[in-house]
Amino acid sequence: MEKIDKFYEIKHLLQCPRCGKKIRFHSGGLVCKKEHRFDIAAKGYVNLLQETKTLKGYDKAFFASRYRFLQAGYYRHIMEEVVQTVEQFARGKSDFVVLDAGCGEGYYADQISRRLDRDVQVLAFDISADAMKQAAKSLQPVKWMVADITNIPVKDQSIDCILDVFTPANYKEFVRILKPGGVLVKVVPGAAHMGQLREAAAPLLRNKSYTNEEVLDYFEKTFEPVRRTLVSRTMPIGQEHLADLVRMTPLLFDVEQRKLDLRGVDEITVEAEVLVGTVR
Repeated sequence: MEKIDKFYEIKHLLQCPRCGKKIRFHSGGLVCKKEHRFDIAAKGYVNLLQETKTLKGYDKAFFASRYRFLQAGYYRHIMEEVVQTVEQFARGKSDFVVLDAGCGEGYYADQISRRLDRDVQVLAFDISADAMKQAAKSLQPVKWMVADITNIPVKDQSIDCILDVFTPANYKEFVRILKPGGVLVKVVPGAAHMGQLREAAAPLLRNKSYTNEEVLDYFEKTFEPVRRTLVSRTMPIGQEHLADLVRMTPLLFDVEQRKLDLRGVDEITVEAEVLVGTVR
C-alpha cells in the first residue's frame, strides 16, 4: 500500500490532464471533480494519459539497457552535478518540489530522492509506460507518472525545480508550472559526447557531427541563464556495457546495427552541459 499511498502527499499539486480540474485521492486512485479516474498501479506509478503512446526505439529493452548502463556509473559525474545543483536551490526551503520531466527509467529522480532532505518532494514522469514500470522498481518515494510533456498534469506555479535531462523540453508548460523564482535544470549533450561511437558509426550516420548551439539559444530566449557548466569524463568501456550503450543511444536508432564495426571502441566520452535558468 505504501507505493499507492505516497500519491496522497501530492494530490494538491495535480490537476486532471483531461479537464484541468483539481484531483483528489480516492480508493487507491486519483479522481477529479468530473470523475475522471486514474488508477495507481500496485507497482507504484499512475498512468495519467488518456491513451498509451509509444515512441520509436523507446521500448522495454531500451529502458532496461539504459538502466544497466547508468547503474554502471558512466553518467555518475553528470548525476552528481545535477544533484548538487538541485540541493543548492532546495537548501533551507521547506516543501521544495522537484519535477523530473521525461525521466525515462528514473535515474536522476531516484538519486535526488535518495540524497536530499526528506522534505523535498520528487515527482517524475515519462510518456512511456515501460519507462515507469522500470522506474517504479526504485525503493525511493518518488511519485512516478505516465504523462505527456505537452500537457503536464500539475497546477500552475506549483513546482520549484524542473529537471529536463537529455530529453525534449516544452518551455510553455515549464513556465506555466514553475513558481515565481523557480528554476529549470536542463542537461544537453556536449560536443564530445559519445565521440568515439559517433566516429565508429560515421559512415552510417546522416549527421556526421553534433552541435547544441540551437538548443542553447532557444533555452536562453525563455529562461534567464544562471549557470552553464560543462561536465565531461572519458572512461574505458567493456563489450557488455558497449552492447547496452548501442541499444540505448538514439544516435543509432536509424542505423543498421549489423553494419556497425565497433571493434576499435574501448573507451567512451560522456559529456554534457548543465544549464540552469529562471523564468524571464
